[in-house]
Amino acid sequence: MHEDTKTGSVVVLNERRGSIIERRDRSGLMRPMLRSVVKVTSTLDAPDYEQPWQTEGPNGAVGSGAIVMTSRGPRVLTNAHVVENQVFIEVRRYGKSRKFEAVVEGVGHVCDLALLRIDDPDFVKGAPAFPIGELPSLRDHVSVLGFPIGGDRLSITEGIVSRIEMYPYEHSQRNLLAVQIDAAINSGNSGGPVVKDGELVGVAFEAMDEAENVGYMIGSPVVQHFLQDIDAGVQDGFPDLGVVTQELESKAHRRSLGMSPKSHSGVLVTGVTYGSSAWGILEKGDVLLSLDGKSVAADGSIRFRKGERIDLIYQVAQRHVGESMPVKVYRRGKVLHLEVPLKPPRFLVAEDSYDVKPTYYIYGGLLFVPLSRNLLLTWGSEWWHEAPSEIVTIYENEIRTAARSEVVVLQKVLADRVNQGYHDFEALIIDSVQGRKIRNLKDLIQTVESSTDDFIHFQSHDGDMIVLERSDVDKSKSKILRRYGVPFDRSSNLPKKI
Repeated sequence: MHEDTKTGSVVVLNERRGSIIERRDRSGLMRPMLRSVVKVTSTLDAPDYEQPWQTEGPNGAVGSGAIVMTSRGPRVLTNAHVVENQVFIEVRRYGKSRKFEAVVEGVGHVCDLALLRIDDPDFVKGAPAFPIGELPSLRDHVSVLGFPIGGDRLSITEGIVSRIEMYPYEHSQRNLLAVQIDAAINSGNSGGPVVKDGELVGVAFEAMDEAENVGYMIGSPVVQHFLQDIDAGVQDGFPDLGVVTQELESKAHRRSLGMSPKSHSGVLVTGVTYGSSAWGILEKGDVLLSLDGKSVAADGSIRFRKGERIDLIYQVAQRHVGESMPVKVYRRGKVLHLEVPLKPPRFLVAEDSYDVKPTYYIYGGLLFVPLSRNLLLTWGSEWWHEAPSEIVTIYENEIRTAARSEVVVLQKVLADRVNQGYHDFEALIIDSVQGRKIRNLKDLIQTVESSTDDFIHFQSHDGDMIVLERSDVDKSKSKILRRYGVPFDRSSNLPKKI
C-alpha cells in the first residue's frame, strides 16, 4: 500500500514476512530496527472528578512504543497518556504475535513520556534498542513508526521537520520543546518512535485536528531529560522559574525604567509565584537580562541554534530540579548577578493529575475540592466557555501567594435535611471559614474541625453564606455517606479528623 502526498509518503510493512513492500524510507531506517517497534494496549480506569470517591470504570487505549536502552536494561518508551490511570498493560513487538504484560517503571506526565518494564526476557530477544540521536534540523526528513487506526499492522509515515518551538503539551499544558512535522500522525501513533538515520530523534504525541498532515513529536532532548530523571529516581523533574513576564519592546517603557532605549535585551518581571524557584530572589519590577549566560531579548527569546531563536523557558526546561541557574537582572538602576535554585512549579490551580485519586472533603453533605484542571474538565471539552467565569478568571490570571496556595471550591451539595436551603449551591469558591481567610483545603479542614462553636460559617467569594449546626452535622455524617455510597468523608491524602 502506498499513498503519496505533497509532504511525504506512507510505507506499510508486511509483518508476516518482515519485509518492506514499498520503497526504503529516506530516513535511513534499517530493517532490524523494526523489530524494536512495539504496540501498546492499555486498560485504563480514570478517577471520576464529579464523584471523586469513585472511578469512571475501565476502558481501553492503544498506542505505540520503542525499545530503548537504560541503565537498568532495555525498556519500552511510550507516551504517558497511553498508560495514564492504567490498571493493566500489554505490549507486542512488530512481527510477533505474542503479547507480554508490562508495568510502568517510570512516568513523566509533564513531558508525556513513560517507561515500561517487561520482566520476561524473551520479549527483547533479537530486538536492538533504538539509539537516541540529536534533535533534527529544519527540513530534515524523518519517519514516524507506529500502529495507527485503520489497521493492525505497522506503518511508517514520512515527512520533514517544519518547525521547532516551545509548545504546550496537551497532556500537561506545560510548555516544552516540540517539533512539528508534516508526516501523518493519527490515533494509535502516540508513543511511536520518530526516526532519522536509524536513530530515535523524537516520540510522536499529538496531531493538529484543524490541519492535514501536521503532527508533533517530543524532541530527543526532552526524551534524554526524562530518562536521566528516571535514572535519578525523579518523576516529572522539569523545573519552573515561577515568574510572570512582559515583553519590553517599547522604547518608552525601557526609558521609564532607566534602561537604554537602544537596548533589545530583557523582559519585565510582573509577578513572582510564592514558593517558586524565583521566590525571594527575583522581584516584581526586575528586568530579566540573561539565564544561564544566555541573553534574553526584549521579545522573551534566547538564541537556540545558529540562525534560530526560542522562548526563554527552554533554558529552564533544559535543567533539572535541584540544580541552580545563574541569572542576571536589572533592578532599580543596578545590574545584579543572582543564583536561582530550581524547583518544581508551584501553581495556584493544580495541573492535570494522573495515576492518583482526587482530593475531596465532605462536611455536612458539602463536597469541598481544590480547584484543578481536572475539575475544570468536568465542564466538558470547552470548559472555558461552560465553567463559571470567576473560576476561569482565577485559572487564567492568578498566581500562588503567601495568603492562598490553593483555591477551595464547594463542588456540590449532597442533599440532606442538615444542609436544607443550600441544595442548589455548586461551584462556589470558598474564601473564609468562621470569618477567617483560608489558604487551602487542609486549612479549611483544620478550621472546621478545631472549632467549638455551635455553628460553622462558610463564606463564598461572591458573598454567599452557608451556615451548618455542628451537632446536627455530627449526627448526620454516617447517614449521608451511606446514602450516596461514599466510603469515607475525605480522601486518603488529607489529615484524619482531629
